[in-house]
Amino acid sequence: MLLENWHPVGRRLNRLARPFHPNDAAQARVFAEVMRAEIAELEELIAMAQVRWANRLDAGRGSSRTPEPVLRLREKRNEVQRLLDGLQVRFAAV
Repeated sequence: MLLENWHPVGRRLNRLARPFHPNDAAQARVFAEVMRAEIAELEELIAMAQVRWANRLDAGRGSSRTPEPVLRLREKRNEVQRLLDGLQVRFAAV
């Protein structure tokens, strides 16, 4: 999904951005794939952590508050997603 398809600022930024070298675009594509893999890994870790948390709650040993590790994983996933979104704005074909 391209960010510019749903974000009006993305379209404006993309038009105002300086032209880029083809090598920069190629590097951006590689970096985007690395970030997508990182997001997938983080999603898996978040799911596992949430299952453990739910199991602890079911056993009566856990707090109803979201555990700090889950919050940190979510924030890291969000940060990587923001970086990927930025690449998609700059290099629309990423």
